[in-house]
Amino acid sequence: MKHFVLVAGYELPPKNLPFRAYCENRIRRLVAANKAGEDLVFQIFDVGSGEVVARTFTYPGGTRTESVAAVRSFLRVTRARYDGHAFKDGQDGVMSVTDVYAAVRTIGARAPGTLMELSFVSHGFYGGPVLVNSYDDGIAERPSTVPGGRPVLVQMGSMARDPDDKDPRAKDFHAANMEPAELAAFQAAYHPDGINWTWGCAFDETVHQILTKLEFHPEYRSAGLPDSKALAFRNLTQGQVYVLEKGLGTTFPDHREVDVTFGEMKRFFRKYLLSSYSHALAVASRRRTFGGLVGTYAEPDTGPRPLMHINSGFSRHFTFYKNYFGFAFDPEGRRYGLYDPAFA
Repeated sequence: MKHFVLVAGYELPPKNLPFRAYCENRIRRLVAANKAGEDLVFQIFDVGSGEVVARTFTYPGGTRTESVAAVRSFLRVTRARYDGHAFKDGQDGVMSVTDVYAAVRTIGARAPGTLMELSFVSHGFYGGPVLVNSYDDGIAERPSTVPGGRPVLVQMGSMARDPDDKDPRAKDFHAANMEPAELAAFQAAYHPDGINWTWGCAFDETVHQILTKLEFHPEYRSAGLPDSKALAFRNLTQGQVYVLEKGLGTTFPDHREVDVTFGEMKRFFRKYLLSSYSHALAVASRRRTFGGLVGTYAEPDTGPRPLMHINSGFSRHFTFYKNYFGFAFDPEGRRYGLYDPAFA
């Protein structure tokens, strides 16, 4: 029996996208493509409703049958759990990405080699899917041991997950958060052809702007530009220079005259790729992961059984990542980059 795990993020405003419906559409597409009539089981983690549901398709005598079972329930997410757009701390009982990881590890223990796909269908940024828009501030809010007392604030280690944080992070697979035996079970779940998808955006506006200015630089070439090529930028904003300085670990004396090599620019973008959640998931699972390339954003499909795809307007970005980092793209033509576990 082949397994699939699909995670539907909470429908955050202002774009209340129907992520649960997209998960259902994904299931319909995968079932329709199951020409061999193999038994399939789909676990849907619906963060908003707090429901975990298993939909199982079997084919006794060549006839498709379906069963639906509730697996587990968590507290429902409502707007009352937010302070503006930020998810409030101290909300135990709401579904977390750690619950998703636990489900994958269970597959690894009970049915190893059967997980075909782990999909996060949600909003996102280069740092990972946004399930509820919680924050990793390194300070956990724990209930007081004194009746009626104020919550106790606990300082977490730099690599440890913040218990108040429900969203995926690149550090989730560090030993501080997933012990070696747990990581081994996580990896054991995957079929040799198993894959991951992070369907949301990977957009960082400043990174996108810097890449755009590189692509329109008169000395830039879409292929074959050597790392030693010197590039002079006279059109970067203060904010863009600050981000570039931080990414390169250097300081430019005059922000109006920024001189770098193409190799340094590549190193800047490589840093974002290596710190992305899609890369971390690919490495941790040892499986191909399809996700937005840094500086691109996703949008809904049109037509029947809609899912999501990367906006086609980033063609120059696609060419840059393909020609200078060797990226391929997803086989469904959705323009998600293929994060190879071996990328370095």
